[in-house]
Amino acid sequence: MRRHSPLQQLKEAKTIAREHGLFIAEKTINGHCRYLLYRVRSHGQNIFIGQRGTCEGIRSLVCQVTNFK
Repeated sequence: MRRHSPLQQLKEAKTIAREHGLFIAEKTINGHCRYLLYRVRSHGQNIFIGQRGTCEGIRSLVCQVTNFK
């Protein structure tokens, strides 16, 4: 299995999320970056789905939520 750099994993996660009506927000808390996953709503507040602390983790969450293999 090929290993991708964290930046490549994050870029892929953002692409998959966008294609499925989701988006990833990056938030720094106490010097550590957290990746937050939201579902886009056309008429109001977006829905928070989950968060992860690594690029690999957020990609895994996006794949789980979207049933992407």
